[in-house]
Amino acid sequence: MKSVAILLSFASTLLASCPLFADGRPYTVKAINKVDSDTFIGYKVYRTWCARCHGTFGQGLAASDLTKTLKTTDRDEFFTVVARGKKGRIGVMPAWQSNDSVMKNRDRIYSYLRARADGALGAVTPELID
Repeated sequence: MKSVAILLSFASTLLASCPLFADGRPYTVKAINKVDSDTFIGYKVYRTWCARCHGTFGQGLAASDLTKTLKTTDRDEFFTVVARGKKGRIGVMPAWQSNDSVMKNRDRIYSYLRARADGALGAVTPELID
C-alpha cells in the first residue's frame, strides 16, 4: 500500500509539472488578450531574451517568424533548439542552455508562442486573466 501511495504521489507531481490544460493546449486565452499566469510570464521572458531577433510578438524580424515555425515544431524540438541553438538560412540562433532565466521558463515561453501560433492570441500585449 505504501508503494502505491508513493507511486501516486510521484505521478501527480509529474502531471503537475506539465503545463497542459484540459483541451491539450499549454495556455488559456480569454477575450482578446487575457492569458493565464504561465503564458503571461512566458511573454515577459520572451520579450526580454527573444524579441530582439524574433520580433515583439514572435512575428519575425532578423530571425524566423515563430508564429509560423511553431505550427510545425513540437515542444521537444522547441526545447532542443532553445537549449542548443540552431544554424539557419538567415544566421545562427545562439544556445541558451547557460541562461537560467530562459531555461527555467522555456515551458512558459513555449505556451506564449504556442498561443500566438495557434491564433488564440493576436499580436497584442497580453494581460493576466482576472
